[in-house]
Amino acid sequence: MPEIATVTTTDDEIDASIEEARRLEKYDRRVVRASYSDGTDSIILLLENGVTLSVPRRLLQGLTEAEPNALNNIELLGRGTGLYWPEMDVAHLVSGLLAGVYGSARWMKHLQLETEESRLSA
Repeated sequence: MPEIATVTTTDDEIDASIEEARRLEKYDRRVVRASYSDGTDSIILLLENGVTLSVPRRLLQGLTEAEPNALNNIELLGRGTGLYWPEMDVAHLVSGLLAGVYGSARWMKHLQLETEESRLSA
């Protein structure tokens, strides 16, 4: 039977992590409103700085097969640093979306192959 690992974290380490998170918080980009656009088949994000971002649904892991009514039900997590679709149990980090990360490494590889195939067939 495998041994159970124990991780010990001190109060000082926890306090240091909280302080570091607070220091870096000012660099977070936060969403104030998220919605699904049926017309463009995209997730539309309004950031706190007034920037609007449109992400095609086909790029987002976990949302490609979702029904439009489920896509409209988006919860903001972490004061707008995350997005959650409860009906599909799918979540995405805003920082990842802004960096062009739309899912796991495997998903990103799938998107890359899909893009290469469409270029070759064009």
